[in-house]
Order: sequence, then C-alpha cells, then structure tokens
Amino acid sequence: MKLLLSLILIITIAFNCCKSFSMGTNKIDYSKIENQVGQQQCFTSSGQFPAGYASSYAILSFNGNYPTPSGIQQSSFIETGFLNIDLVGEQLFVEFLFDNGNSKTKGSLWGFGSNSTQYVSVDVNGTNYCFQQPLSYSVPTFNGLRYITDFELGTVQCDMFEANPNDLGNSSKVVLLIDKSDCSLISGSTENINNTPSGYSLTNYYYYKPSADQSYFQLPSVCLYPKQLKLKSSLPPIKLPKVLTNLPF
Repeated sequence: MKLLLSLILIITIAFNCCKSFSMGTNKIDYSKIENQVGQQQCFTSSGQFPAGYASSYAILSFNGNYPTPSGIQQSSFIETGFLNIDLVGEQLFVEFLFDNGNSKTKGSLWGFGSNSTQYVSVDVNGTNYCFQQPLSYSVPTFNGLRYITDFELGTVQCDMFEANPNDLGNSSKVVLLIDKSDCSLISGSTENINNTPSGYSLTNYYYYKPSADQSYFQLPSVCLYPKQLKLKSSLPPIKLPKVLTNLPF
C-alpha cells in the first residue's frame, strides 16, 4: 500500500511540476526514424550531442545509491524540479524540491566550472539564505555511453544506453531511454550493484529542450553577497539536489 501511495504521489507531483516548469512541447519529427528500428539512431557521432539542455524532472528513489562526503550511501526520497545545463560553458542551474518523508528542502543551485564555485539558495524556516561553496559536481560528459538495444516506451521508439556517471563510481548501473526521433532524454533508472544494499531510483524528464537558457545563469541579489558555509547550530544541514549526482550528461 505504501508503494502504491508513493507511486500515486510521484505521478501527482510530476504532473504539477510539469505545469509549473512548462518549457513547451518538442516538435517531434518521426520521419527521422523511418525504418531504423533495430538500429542505434542517437549519439552515433559527436555531432548529435547537445551543447546543453533544459528539462523539468522528477526522481523517485528507494534506497538508491548516492554519493556523500563519507562515501556512497543509500537514500529514499522524492525530488522534483527544473535543470538548465550549458555543457560547453560549464554552467548549470537547478531549482529543486526535495522530500524524504521527514523533511523538505526547497532551493536553487548555480554552478560555474570557470571558477569551480557553486551558489546554493535555500529557504530555512522562512528565511532565504545563499551560500558560496566549492563546486561539488563534475561537468557531465558523454564518455562511457554504451548502446544496449531498442526500447518502446508507450508508443515512443527509444534507444537504450548504459551510462557511468562519475559521481556514482561503480556502485550503480544506470540505464537511459533516449527518444529516437529527436535524441531527447526521456528517462533514467539506476540499480545498486557490486555488493551495495539493494536499491533503485527512477528519473523522468519532461519538456526537454536541447539547449540551455543563458538567463538562468544570472545570480539573484541574495547571492551577490553570499554567506560562507558556516551555519549556526540551530540550522539544519544544507541539502543539495540529488539529480546532479546521477546525470548521464
């Protein structure tokens, strides 16, 4: 029953998230597929890799592996939000809502590879704080993508790939579904492996756009004079968005 309620909840949150972060509808050209079912259609050359992308997302994790300063640990949670990544300029923005059943965190993160710095804005007890930190995420790359097979999600023909996100090491098996018609990211699933406790996570992507919106990389006024990461003991630890730890690219 708890699992059923969780699934209903994630569908409801994902639907509301999509409405909140609507990016418009991709124009899908199914003529690109033609008779290529049964063959790899996407990422056969570097020219098919996007320079960046933007997407709403929803994650459901049950005991999934996630990196922490103490090493890989397991976590169960729901996270929804919006991400905007410039792969060439090494910039990223994430707006997220994290809920593990005991606490919720709503915030935003800006990351810049040029100076290896990230800014985290979070709401703590009704007060908005912004903290400057060393960049804790590596820039996603397309290295390690391995084509597995075709897959059909509903009526959408997909390429299935296996990926190896740097932050997860060899603790998890990551499988991606990519729309054959426009090579957009649809879904990613992870399974704990290599003697780590059993666990899984599922990430769905909505309103995917194959380019980054540069306007999202502008810092808000609260982050122009950010606090350093020295919180009062009365404040809870800052939670960072989980979506960045298992991004395939």
